Amino acid sequence: MSELTTLHDAITATLSAAMPKVLHVEAFPELDSKVRTPALLYGLTDMSPGTDRGEGKTALIGRFQSCILIDADRPKASLQAAILAAQMAVALKDQWWDLDFVLSAPTQIHAQPEAPTKELEQFVMWSVQWIQEFEVGELEWPWPDEPPGSLLFGFSPDTGPGSEGDYTAPQALA
Repeated sequence: MSELTTLHDAITATLSAAMPKVLHVEAFPELDSKVRTPALLYGLTDMSPGTDRGEGKTALIGRFQSCILIDADRPKASLQAAILAAQMAVALKDQWWDLDFVLSAPTQIHAQPEAPTKELEQFVMWSVQWIQEFEVGELEWPWPDEPPGSLLFGFSPDTGPGSEGDYTAPQALA
């Protein structure tokens, strides 16, 4: 869906600007791709139903996970990775990515060191996770189309059964 592409592009741009010391920021990196370090690799890891606003789009709660990589042979590599994780937590705070389909700022931001896998043992790793709600899908009108002129307004107290003759068409209000 285009919203997921747009969201990941916005996250990449925002985190790249907020963390200029990170040389490589990428969503869903390709396996075996060349990565310049320090690196921040991230992506959406799972989704569950969100709070439906009743506008036809599907609300989802997404869990995002990132991996910060620092070459293990750098001086104080563990501290450098921790500092970048803290910078990322700061960048995530109150972040809506300037997108109207994002429904909340990140919550449950959590950072921790990770033991690298055998393939990544040359790196010191920290992960940063967060949860964020957003919408996907086309705006849908879930009711049948009504013919022109079928919309009428009633004004209290003249509403409800028996008051239909007191209702006013929108064009009569002008």
